[in-house]
Amino acid sequence: MSSKATLRNVIAAIFAAVFSVTLFDAVLHLSNMINPGVSNIYNALGTQIAPNLVTVVIFDFRAYDTLGESIILLTAGLVVLLIFGRGLLGDKR
Repeated sequence: MSSKATLRNVIAAIFAAVFSVTLFDAVLHLSNMINPGVSNIYNALGTQIAPNLVTVVIFDFRAYDTLGESIILLTAGLVVLLIFGRGLLGDKR
């Protein structure tokens, strides 16, 4: 194996480890971030953003949905790059 491929594998392993630790930490502390019921942000700023509280809650859930879709598309793009990005375009070997 060449030193270039070894360096690539080491960098990929470091990024995978950092991603794994970050994901594990986020999942571990997820229950601390969930507040049941209407939060103080909705009570304080909700009426300034939208005319009623129902609209604010619906927009918030739609924002989470859009964020989830964006994360799925980003992950799919990264997987495609990882799978197909190993070769060189126009390689004559």
